[in-house]
Amino acid sequence: MATPKLIPVTQKPGIVRELTRYAGEGGWYDADKVRFRYGQPEKIGGWQNVNGISDPKSIPGVGRSIFTWTTQSGYVYLAVGTNSHLAIWYGGLYHDITPVAASISATNAISTSAGSTTITLAVSAHGQATGNYFYATTVAATVGDNIYPVSAPFGGYPITVIDGNTFTINTGTTAAATSAAAGGLLQGYFLLAPGPASNQLDTGWGAGVWSGPQAWNAEFTALAPLRFWSLDNWGEDLAASPRNGQIYYWDSSMGLTSRAYLVSTTPSQNAQILVSPEDRHLISFGCPDALTSVVNPLYIRWCNQEDITDWNASATNTAGDKVLSGASRIIAARRTRGQILIWTDENLYSMQQVGPPYTFGFQLIGTNCGTLGQNAMVEVGGRTFWMADERFMVYDGAAARPMKCDVLRYVFDSLDRSQLDKIYCASNTSYNEVIWFYPTTTGEVDSYVIYDYMQDVWSIGRLVRTAWLDQGINSFPIGVAYEASATKLYYHEFGNTADGAAIDAYIESNLFDLDAGQELMFVDRIIPDFSGRDGGVMTGNVTMTLHALKYPNTPESMEVTKGPYLVSAATQKIDFRMRGRHTYYRIESNDVNTSWRLGAIRFRLGRDGER
Repeated sequence: MATPKLIPVTQKPGIVRELTRYAGEGGWYDADKVRFRYGQPEKIGGWQNVNGISDPKSIPGVGRSIFTWTTQSGYVYLAVGTNSHLAIWYGGLYHDITPVAASISATNAISTSAGSTTITLAVSAHGQATGNYFYATTVAATVGDNIYPVSAPFGGYPITVIDGNTFTINTGTTAAATSAAAGGLLQGYFLLAPGPASNQLDTGWGAGVWSGPQAWNAEFTALAPLRFWSLDNWGEDLAASPRNGQIYYWDSSMGLTSRAYLVSTTPSQNAQILVSPEDRHLISFGCPDALTSVVNPLYIRWCNQEDITDWNASATNTAGDKVLSGASRIIAARRTRGQILIWTDENLYSMQQVGPPYTFGFQLIGTNCGTLGQNAMVEVGGRTFWMADERFMVYDGAAARPMKCDVLRYVFDSLDRSQLDKIYCASNTSYNEVIWFYPTTTGEVDSYVIYDYMQDVWSIGRLVRTAWLDQGINSFPIGVAYEASATKLYYHEFGNTADGAAIDAYIESNLFDLDAGQELMFVDRIIPDFSGRDGGVMTGNVTMTLHALKYPNTPESMEVTKGPYLVSAATQKIDFRMRGRHTYYRIESNDVNTSWRLGAIRFRLGRDGER
């Protein structure tokens, strides 16, 4: 080898997938659980259950909505909506506030079978479906010698319907004896029926709309959308509406044992609700027309100022309505600086308070820039970002425009287009990040793409987070995770572990030339440079793996691979022997409590004698 020399290996920040690995020289190709800060890659912060490491408490269903607010007394409440439940997290506990759908009262309605944990309840014309939830509040006596089914798990007992008059629940307690028609007085209630956890095809009579595309006397296949909740505070209380459902109200003054109740005078169906920013009008989007009661997906209606029960417009109040045009349906609405932005499947509108007699004014501010989902957007520092069809968009108050994205095809080619409603856009303002969590071929959210708006760079990775709340009222961002058929909450940027376990993180470079790439080079040493994320000493270990190629299109089977080499804070150099014209390398970590940030590594190389 000719006289060797140490050369710095510098990479531009950001993942680049819109070029070949060789054309993207000087950048990064792939990553997971890695962000860029001041131009350098580092492992992201960890996460921990909000109730402590590995806490078992959870909420039934898939959580896709989260909202927090503070009362005048200083109580901080966190509301979480899943496809089956509505809950409040407070004081380290979850409190079920799901609305009651129906109450029951029956006598000697319980039957047990010795050795079984399943009991049968006879309730005439119960009107329920399998998967609905039931609470027993009063049972006069034990049944099966030892079962007293009033201590339901959080969220109630999921039921299995036998017929229109009987259903079963699993109490988790094995009956000591067989008994029939026992228990004396039974009282209880059913919760609001769950909605779909995923978008589903709704097939059969009545699935389509009148005068739709289906032929006469033919069944129709439509999409039954997944459930998420619109959540907003009405003063100290919570207004909540499951998509295409009614509006419910949780009165915080009634305490955490109270449930949300139906506000009967509001629109009977609501695609989304929110409270206007300054003037306290509750607004419904995609609701029934006030005159015809026919649902119009482009219809907007709002209540009288400060009166959630008054929705009928008159000369003496500020209630009103508006029908948008130029699209087929409203998909989402968000409060932003001084206005409400409304996305249809085609366009972007602005809704602003203008005072009497119209209350609100509307303006078209962008065309062909609709959004993919109700939660696919976020506002940060006066700019609103969202995921549109085949592109990412931003609105800065002047115009809606597409964003340059270095991972565009990587994201959109893997996107599960049957589950676009699962896309959730979040902000992580401590790191100047906008994050889109999105579903791929698994059908559930399993991936993310990050845009750093300060550095104008992108990163990618894999993580199951179905909703997110940025820090603000809470000291850390909170991510909503779906695990084992239930929802859990995690503080993020909290420590360096995945709720006590190791975080698998890696980053892999694009191809780059060894020297100028003209001749074969010999590499025999790396001088690593790592620190912890806080700038101190790196904790834990990383590994480095190198790949050498003679030509950019060298098949993977013919690449020369060296490593993985273990690197700790005490590692001064890595000695090895490798030949090639081009190389790429991978940094990886999977130790518990690892914290690392890449500095300026150097390779020692010289011209090789081989041609």
